[in-house]
Amino acid sequence: MSRFPIHFFAKLFLLLLCVSAVAEDSLKTIDNPGGGQIVYGPVAGQTSMQGAMGALLRDIHNRFGERPQIGRFFQAGGTDSVATFFTVTAKSQAGKHIAGMVIVSMPTGTQPTGAFIYDDAQRFGTTANPMLKTLNQVLHPDSGKPASPSAAAQAANVPPLQQTPFPDGSGSIGLPPGWQITNAGKGTVNAVGPNSESIHFGLYFPILDPRNPQTQMSLRSGRPLPGMYTAYPSGGDLVQAFLAVIQQVHQKQHAAMPTINITSSKKMPTSPTETDSVLLTADIDSHDGKGLMASSLLVSALRPITGGTWAITVNQGSLPKRLADQEWPTITAIANSWRLNGAVIQAQTQTEIGRIKQIGANAKAQADAAHAAEDAHNASVEARWDSQARSNQNFSNYLLDQTVVQDNNTGGHATLWNQYADSLVKNDPNRYQYVQTPDFLKGIDY
Repeated sequence: MSRFPIHFFAKLFLLLLCVSAVAEDSLKTIDNPGGGQIVYGPVAGQTSMQGAMGALLRDIHNRFGERPQIGRFFQAGGTDSVATFFTVTAKSQAGKHIAGMVIVSMPTGTQPTGAFIYDDAQRFGTTANPMLKTLNQVLHPDSGKPASPSAAAQAANVPPLQQTPFPDGSGSIGLPPGWQITNAGKGTVNAVGPNSESIHFGLYFPILDPRNPQTQMSLRSGRPLPGMYTAYPSGGDLVQAFLAVIQQVHQKQHAAMPTINITSSKKMPTSPTETDSVLLTADIDSHDGKGLMASSLLVSALRPITGGTWAITVNQGSLPKRLADQEWPTITAIANSWRLNGAVIQAQTQTEIGRIKQIGANAKAQADAAHAAEDAHNASVEARWDSQARSNQNFSNYLLDQTVVQDNNTGGHATLWNQYADSLVKNDPNRYQYVQTPDFLKGIDY
């Protein structure tokens, strides 16, 4: 059977509208001892591979109460089979996140046979291969080794994954041979494969909303935004926001802007902390000598926080475009194996909050000290100016033949000609007296 053309699979969701559901008694279920389930058997009422695939996806929809989100279709070389990975939020199981793979095989002249395996999304990366092995054994009981061709064994073609912990204990991820973690911590991870494949999970980009009054003053100053901060309005088109943020980040890093050609965009369910989420597929050239990369990106917008700040998170898997059909199953399996240690991340978050609070307290103390020093400086300057003004006025009085006299009965001050002042003080010294320069009253004597 020749390789399926891409436009054939693009019509798959349209076929879902018209295919009948899989007959319940045509499929058998096996509970995997290590977790997960295997569902397999002839797909009743279907005479084509596309119809069988649609029927299995409809069965998954009915089973979990939600339409599954499927990945790229792929075909094992030399086989009459096709498969795809799927994820689904199981409404029938209190919103549990499920990951799995669905497979259809239809050798010439036979009825289509289908199967799907699934497990908790956090565990599927480690239980997928054992389930595929079990499925192959039940489909080919007379073979002591994997049958050839086998739709299940060959369609997956995912090497064993070694669950690798992050250095800070905040999580782990399953990696095949030849892959290594380049950076991990606080639940995030970057890893690369031997053929320039890469995954980047948990990327976080803080953004200032230029429409918010609290951020406008900072933006008007013309100073560069701190750290990884960029500026873009919240609440708009998330794809455009993502592209603008990526451009600003590369400008801040003085790096070449990658060429990004988005080939598909699909809205995704959001969590309580998110306002929007979209799954993108894109061809990306980072101009780093690696050539054109096929990428899948889950971009999510987090709810705005105080101070006019919001953020987007990005989970990205990339591989050379020439290897896309061959290695997407591996990238998907790696993604499904990403696990987080909530207790460690919560402790790290509290530590970070404490650090930020301490930075705020230190900044306030520094500001208070600066203000106190400024006040003291201003008071010193004003006192010096006041003293100079008193002295200047005294010298002016000398030049004008004037003297300041105080009336002790009223406490009032008056600047008088020396002759008249002298007469008052001599004739009634108990009531009148000369005022010395340090005792001048501001606004009256000077």
